[in-house]
Amino acid sequence: MKAVTIRYTLKAKSKILEERTQPELVLAEVSGAFSSKLNGKTNYSKFQFSLETHITPKYFGKIKEKRGVKNYVYDINTINDFEKYNKVLRNKINDFKLHVENAETHFKNEDPTAEAFKEHLKKITGRTQRKPISNTLILDFLKNHIENLESIIGSGRKDAVENSTINSYRNLIPLVNRFEEAKYKLSFEKLNEECYREIWKTANDIRTGSIKIKSYKLKAKDPYKTNSLKSYQTYFIKLCKLAVKKNIEIPLDLSDENLINHAEENRSNKTNAFLSEEDLLKIHNYNPTSDSLSLAKNYILLASLTGMRNQSMKEANGRKIELCKVNSHNFFYVHVKQGKTKTDCFTPLFDVALNIIKNNNYFFPDFTKITLFNLNKNIRKVIEISDIKNSNLFSSHNLRSTYVTNMALMNIDQSIIGYVTHPKKKAISSVAIYDRREMLDKVQTVTEAIIKANKIRKSTFYSFGKTNNN
Repeated sequence: MKAVTIRYTLKAKSKILEERTQPELVLAEVSGAFSSKLNGKTNYSKFQFSLETHITPKYFGKIKEKRGVKNYVYDINTINDFEKYNKVLRNKINDFKLHVENAETHFKNEDPTAEAFKEHLKKITGRTQRKPISNTLILDFLKNHIENLESIIGSGRKDAVENSTINSYRNLIPLVNRFEEAKYKLSFEKLNEECYREIWKTANDIRTGSIKIKSYKLKAKDPYKTNSLKSYQTYFIKLCKLAVKKNIEIPLDLSDENLINHAEENRSNKTNAFLSEEDLLKIHNYNPTSDSLSLAKNYILLASLTGMRNQSMKEANGRKIELCKVNSHNFFYVHVKQGKTKTDCFTPLFDVALNIIKNNNYFFPDFTKITLFNLNKNIRKVIEISDIKNSNLFSSHNLRSTYVTNMALMNIDQSIIGYVTHPKKKAISSVAIYDRREMLDKVQTVTEAIIKANKIRKSTFYSFGKTNNN
């Protein structure tokens, strides 16, 4: 069969763009391979397939006009710019692409109709056997939980709590009520990270007067204090975990430590949440017992030794490394594209990172086929098995702090480290050769600083050895 074309769209809740401020269902429109002839005329067919995730239009794409009608059009740069709001969507898109490839292989020697192709997609995604999705309202569940706790006060039961604890749950009721008055009904089944973040943003917007609702008549105040917000979030997450125990499905990654606001506390946590070279050695010596743990181990080492963000690690999939010969020092590097800041840079590859890539035929490994939830879970598992403390503090998002901290401990100037972690040059020059030369100059500066630092104190992981001179 012919290759299909996929276009992502939103199921609009309003024809007026300004009113489209709530999350909308994402659809994949599949076309290009389905045609039939009738009376000598070729007719083309297409179909839509739900990705079963919602996203606010402004985080999905740009507004474009076609035939006099303006609409939000899927844009990869927008997706990258707002990556913290669309993690679930990016995983859904990656999964859908794999399902489409599976279906194309199934119909390799056929010319399926659009309906047959869609039915096969339903089959391999399990939708033909799926039970209707329940819709558990968070407010109803919260009120029932409070009633249950009130009924067992003083009973001596293990799950009985003090009235002060029940009050912490009671305090969530007005918060949820106000959100639903301003936005939409909250259900566990649709509680993804984007929705979760929107809850707390809306709470602050109502408190400060940015959003007006009839039930909130108090004068505008400052945003919630850190500890107040932390308390709300702590008990909200506890409620979600209780729902999961009752077999209610929630898309939100409840194991993510960053779901709870630790504005003051996180400064010390982030300082501690890096892997020392001793820790990296433990991970390097760890022998994974599965492919998923092996992938997580490689991710930890590569992210810690390149300073790359999660999006950059995925974007580099299949990219071939290059060799730079400067003075008497030869070293390999990889071209890193940072979607969050829309910048490019070259990152030098230390020996351990280089060996991982060499073992993958000199191409950067593929981290696109694992969901962020599973990746983070496996990262923590590898760190825990390697007998490293505070494994719960680590995720794919903060491993780059390991790179920054260890380089700083080698007395490498922050401005030089920034050539890799925070490049200021945007790759927009019309003269591509100039862009490349400037990035080469910077990666050489970084490399020379590392070589100089190693002459003073030899680093086990942040150094270039014989491997880089091959």
